[in-house]
Amino acid sequence: MEKSPHKRLGAMFLLQNAVWGAQVVLLSGHLAELGFSGLQISYVLATASLAALCSPLLAGWLADRFWPAQIFAGWSYLACAPLLWLAWLQTEFAPLWGIFLAFSLLHAPTMGLTNAIAFRHIGDMGRYGRIRVWGSIGWVGISWLLSGYLRLWERAAPGQSHLGDGLLIAGGLAVLMGLYCFSLPHTPPEREKGKALAFVEAFGLLRQRDFAVLMGVAFAVSAMSPFSYNFSFIFFVDPVHGPGFAASSASWILSLGQLAELPLIPALGWLIAKMGLRWTVCSGIVAAAVRSLVLAWGEPVWLLVASQALNGYYIACFLVAGTMVVERLSPADLRASAQGLLVLCIRGLGPLLGHGLAGWVYDGNALAGGGRDWQTIFLVPGCVLLAGALCFWALFRGPPADGGAGRR
Repeated sequence: MEKSPHKRLGAMFLLQNAVWGAQVVLLSGHLAELGFSGLQISYVLATASLAALCSPLLAGWLADRFWPAQIFAGWSYLACAPLLWLAWLQTEFAPLWGIFLAFSLLHAPTMGLTNAIAFRHIGDMGRYGRIRVWGSIGWVGISWLLSGYLRLWERAAPGQSHLGDGLLIAGGLAVLMGLYCFSLPHTPPEREKGKALAFVEAFGLLRQRDFAVLMGVAFAVSAMSPFSYNFSFIFFVDPVHGPGFAASSASWILSLGQLAELPLIPALGWLIAKMGLRWTVCSGIVAAAVRSLVLAWGEPVWLLVASQALNGYYIACFLVAGTMVVERLSPADLRASAQGLLVLCIRGLGPLLGHGLAGWVYDGNALAGGGRDWQTIFLVPGCVLLAGALCFWALFRGPPADGGAGRR
């Protein structure tokens, strides 16, 4: 292990989130402009969830037993690039869906693999937040670059859409990320090859109460994420029933969540020490619920904008803290597979259900004069997320190593 690989791991998260943000931030708006229905938009975005059902577990198994994690991630990103460029050319639902499915099968494993690489080399778990925050910087940076890019086109050629250009930019960044992965610290398999499949054994962790509770609540919470990720952009640019922002402004507004992550993620170790894992994760779910309920309320505009910062608290205190919970609850030789299992839950099973539900609710709340009943659309996830927070608070106890595990 290198003496101090933290800067390189931070750059890894920065590039990873730049690729991810470039292809997803503007995607729902691009698909809406192509004339896709709510269900079609959700089906395209659901390809990531379909891929997460199998791809991360297979990648985790290979990384645990056969193939160095950084090599697997590098080739995955290089293969993603031409698919993103090809997706940019599509205007019909069927071919675009097929291309995104192929892209997602290659992209989904990289989430768990980069976590496994980071956890293997950081040494002190408390440093993870200070390294992972560079992912937030990458997302904010690409969001602002896209916002500036759209603003230039709004002035140079008003009425001409360039929302799809995020796919072109993402493809270029994927090449850069793929090449960079090959330079990351060597992360060979820890698994002994004579034993059973690591990803099969990872399911055995569900016999632990806390691990099962985390996965169950993560399923319910992540099922609500498509309501926000699929339709928040469309809500903010809706000129009749929404705030009616320009596309460039909406891109910037949606980056406020990642901007809020910047101070939160480095402080995550301190928050967990003070609050305990139970309260930290629970508060992250509550933040997501409040954000959805504010959007359902629909006014004032300043509150709608400010509420997007709550997404950063949710990401830090639920999604990122969740990976730390998995790391503490898993034995060393199953950690890549356990992280893959978490990805399966929060990016696979949960959102797969949520995409269908969100698309159905979106299409079912079309108004006769045009537009959508946004109050109903966002009220659904708000209520479910509050219920998820209550269940986690009641059932999760925390691993013995957690200094705040006993907090109630």
